Amino acid sequence: MPVKPFLFFVFALVGLAFIKPGLLKQISRVEFIYKPNDIMPGNLVELSLRTVLKDSSEIFSTESNTTINFADYVFELDKGAVIHDKSRTSLTLKIADDAYEDPEVVFSVKLRRKPSINATVVTPILYDGIQAVYFSGKNGYDPRANSNDGFRKVPIAGRVNIEFIDNSQTLTNNSDPNIVGGKGPDLDVYISLIQAQNGTDYLKVVVRKDLGGEHVKYLVAGVGFLEIYSVGGKGGISKYGGKGGDGGDVTVFITHEAKPYFDQIFIVNHGGDGGDLWRPKVDGQQQGPFGDDGAVKVVDWNE
Repeated sequence: MPVKPFLFFVFALVGLAFIKPGLLKQISRVEFIYKPNDIMPGNLVELSLRTVLKDSSEIFSTESNTTINFADYVFELDKGAVIHDKSRTSLTLKIADDAYEDPEVVFSVKLRRKPSINATVVTPILYDGIQAVYFSGKNGYDPRANSNDGFRKVPIAGRVNIEFIDNSQTLTNNSDPNIVGGKGPDLDVYISLIQAQNGTDYLKVVVRKDLGGEHVKYLVAGVGFLEIYSVGGKGGISKYGGKGGDGGDVTVFITHEAKPYFDQIFIVNHGGDGGDLWRPKVDGQQQGPFGDDGAVKVVDWNE
């Protein structure tokens, strides 16, 4: 009975991960490749594998699908993260934001056909680094984003003249609302001090967006920083350059216990950049006006 094309394709993929017996005997160990300094709350961290042979030569999972890769290994994730994305050649973890009670990630692999070839990683989650929550307004209209660099060739009197595409006539209409960058979202930020079971004090920071959505971040009290962005979008392209969007207004609610650590929180809510000029001038103005900075208000809060 002939093999159906789909089944043949599946068999072919399985064959790509097949380790020949002679090569299997040559495998000495396996190692994870990743950046320990990237193990921070909320980060996406890529893992790949390095299989080392007895002659010290190395086979990297990222080189191609036909090398020894994740399909040849059993991967296990014990704690501290979730699998964000996975392919035959690499795997991406999303580090937990709220693992401060037990701040470490544990994962392992073992070779399917030879379980004695295995590796386990136990690595700390770095709550004492620089974390960030980022929001921005929408950028103004830019015809270059929807065309081949925003230009078209227009023949004029036997020669070719290059002009911008302007389907909405926004390039010459500086008052068009599509030209103005969008305002960054307004934010409410709640900061309190909590204590983990091991006695370490943490700042708990809850960031709520005016249109819905919430982010919760933790950082060690006295160590590390959190940057909270709500910046205006860039102005669109026009005759005089569209104005950048305004930064979002941020209201901070903070408890008395957390106040001594407020300098670990940075609010960045500046206005967006002005848009490009349709026909840039040799001298003088090179872009539209910047957006206005948002306001920051700090309120005492009894949790």
